[in-house]
Formats: sequence, C-alpha cells, structure tokens
Amino acid sequence: MKTERGASPQMVSIGRICGGHGLNGELRILPLTDFPERFLGMDRLRLFHPDGKEWRELSPTGFRFLEGKGLLLVTTEEVVDRTSADLLKGALVKVTAEERIPLPEGRYWIDDILGLAVMDEATGENLGVIEEVLQTGSNDCYMVRTPERKLKALPAIREVIRKVDLEARTMEVSLMEGLWD
Repeated sequence: MKTERGASPQMVSIGRICGGHGLNGELRILPLTDFPERFLGMDRLRLFHPDGKEWRELSPTGFRFLEGKGLLLVTTEEVVDRTSADLLKGALVKVTAEERIPLPEGRYWIDDILGLAVMDEATGENLGVIEEVLQTGSNDCYMVRTPERKLKALPAIREVIRKVDLEARTMEVSLMEGLWD
C-alpha cells in the first residue's frame, strides 16, 4: 500500500514546508508521499494552514532534492527571500484526490481503506471497521474496531485480505487460525 497522507475528504497532503533554505527564498519541503518525484512536474503548489484552511498558491520555478536529508528544495516566483520562506513553515502542500498518482491493480490509498467494513469471507460475519493503518515495513497492518468496540489487528497480506470493494466500502478477509482470537 502506498501513502499520500489524507487531510480533508477532497484534498490530500503530499508535503509540508519546513522553512527556508539559503537567502534567496528557496523552500525546504518534506514530501509526505511515496512518490516525491511527483513534485517535479507540478506547475503550482496549493498551500494550506495546518488547520486545513486554504492559504495561498505558489508558482514553482525550480526543484532539487537535498541528498541524504529526504527534503525537496523549491524555488518559486512569489517567495524571493529567506524571511518570506520561513513565514511559510508548517504549511501543507495538497492536491485533489483526483490528482493522486495512479496505483497499480490491487494497491489502495490509505484514505480509501479507512472506514471499510471488514467481513469474514467464510461466514459473512461483520468483523468491524478499519480505523487505522499501521505501516510496519514488511507489510501494513489494518486496525479494526470490532462491534464490541475492541481494536484488533489484521496483517495486510494476500492470505488474509481476500477482496477489497471500494464502491461497496467492504473488505473480505480470511481469518487464519488464531488470528482473531
């Protein structure tokens, strides 16, 4: 599963401004996406306050990656000095859900997985709703809130996740012995 961390239902956060770099208004952006190269083709950056309110739009003129730091450096037409760049610290760069990078078949955005009803493939029993996705490294883990209000974990592996239907907002799972106890 890939991530572009969600915010409001229609906008997705793909980066956060960490402040200025140098004296000429270059912005340091921390990518919040598995696809940081997506910035290279962007002709505008829509900035939002951390509380979700739209702030302003910038026109980028150059991008470069800060090697070893995981940061992107961006120059824009509007920001021309360090003071102006530092004033944007904390702003989120967002795109619409439609502007997200297309994923291969069988891969889903975290925002699309959250809230899915989890059903036992064998019995049809409602096991609960996905409340959180933990990214553990080897595979994601879906945290499911059961009807009894307990929080249980399901590994996001093929042996367990049998079918995802985003339109029906359901996920069918095969519970391996001892997994749900």
